[in-house]
Amino acid sequence: MIHLDAMPMPVVVIDHSLNIIEASGKALKLFGRSASFLNWVDHESREKAVRFMQDEHVEKLELNLVTAEGVISLFTVKIEWDEKQAVVILQQEDHMVVQLMNRVKEHQRRLEESDMELILKKNELERSFVRISELSTAVIQLTDEVVLIPIFGDLSVSLIHHNQQRILSDLYSDHIDEVIIDLQSVGMMDQPGVEELMKMIKSFSLFGTACTITGVKPEHAPFLHQIKTMQKLTFINHLEDKLSRIVY
Repeated sequence: MIHLDAMPMPVVVIDHSLNIIEASGKALKLFGRSASFLNWVDHESREKAVRFMQDEHVEKLELNLVTAEGVISLFTVKIEWDEKQAVVILQQEDHMVVQLMNRVKEHQRRLEESDMELILKKNELERSFVRISELSTAVIQLTDEVVLIPIFGDLSVSLIHHNQQRILSDLYSDHIDEVIIDLQSVGMMDQPGVEELMKMIKSFSLFGTACTITGVKPEHAPFLHQIKTMQKLTFINHLEDKLSRIVY
């Protein structure tokens, strides 16, 4: 049998009642000693743990676990059953949210560099404007099924009109299930611009693609109030919260 402390991640051995038979030093250090694996599981995830971890056909699931310091953290739980007991490997996933956020920041940095190029290369003004428009509504792949579209600058009819064909083409060709539109870096809005955005979001539903809006500022609320009743449209406060739920 493999020596648990040789594993690079926390590992435990459990029985069908989710009692802990053996735990690696890394697991004990992270969660503390416990007779039952359920004592490490956040209250809202316990029903899920009982339902799936006792099923010998389930090899992997996500659970929120509580560390010995009382911190709730997202873990991928990998399970391998061998007759009456199973080896459970715990992989912490919160760090992947940071990686996704760094990808968003990298895109913003590229946009700022493009702004500087626009100033320095006046003879390429038209081409620079096209490039800035594309970057202002770039489609960033987060997973195979989810993309992020951070919008930078003023939300206008021209911005949406010049980019919606490219965006819709990307969503259709990649079979995207969900789009997250981030308005955090949007400056001014006007009613025609919001209406054009609504038309594009309605086109998402033709592909069976759901939409989530985040980063809404107080000054945006009057313009966006009318689209809150749209089907397959969700509003969230923080992009980080959404990313933490799509990480696998």
